[in-house]
Amino acid sequence: MQNRTDLALESYEGAEASRLEGVEVKRSGGITTVKVTDENGAKALGKPVGNYVTLEVKSFVNDTDVFDGRLDTFANVLRSILPENVSSVLVAGLGNKNITADSLGPKTNSYVLSTRHILDELRSTSGLEGLFCVSSVSTGVLGETGIETAELIRGIAAQIKPSCIITVDALAATSMERLGTTVQFSDSGISPGSGVGNHRHEISFKTVGVPVISIGIPTVVSTSVLSPSGDSGAYVTPREIDRISEHGAKLIGMGINVCLHKGLSAKDLYALVG
Repeated sequence: MQNRTDLALESYEGAEASRLEGVEVKRSGGITTVKVTDENGAKALGKPVGNYVTLEVKSFVNDTDVFDGRLDTFANVLRSILPENVSSVLVAGLGNKNITADSLGPKTNSYVLSTRHILDELRSTSGLEGLFCVSSVSTGVLGETGIETAELIRGIAAQIKPSCIITVDALAATSMERLGTTVQFSDSGISPGSGVGNHRHEISFKTVGVPVISIGIPTVVSTSVLSPSGDSGAYVTPREIDRISEHGAKLIGMGINVCLHKGLSAKDLYALVG
């Protein structure tokens, strides 16, 4: 099947759900988990084997306050799919910072509290023992760097040896209603650009040797979904995309902080990155 969406939930909704083998779906409030259990399910949905958790959130267009309980919900979802015994994390912001609809990853990095450079002794003397070992990087895109994103991440991982990688990227959806109102988490890694037909090298445990968690928010939708005569190679984004990207990045970056740095409050963490 040809996917015009990065969301496993939309792939499931667009398939003949009653006939899908190797796919399990659970819904609880605003959280839906699509579990692809085998290759039959992977072929049916066009998604690798793994867990895909979709979190419904308030639209980022007019709602900018993330300190209303959403950070805790986000952190709990992320915590549920992180590998056990994680001791260090590399956060990789994917995408092009100069294109608003593709800037979610780079913008997220500005909200991530990176701590790998802080010595244990300094953490102790400054009262920050609760800090987790986090490093972050914005990868840019192939057209800017001449280097595949997967190659950059694989090289960095080989050097600093994180026990887990979290990638953040803008996604494509088939529903305008899901733009800026949906966060997808996956423990199967990511193939950047797959939703818009620009497949880049896969970033996953298989390719980088480290468990990879991917997080994303839909920012574009195919014109072919909106109109039967639409160009399947063209994508549109809402006029409020600047707010969706900025506030979505804030939720993801701060949600990662709350999940990992358990000894500090959300507002203390925001003060450190702000």
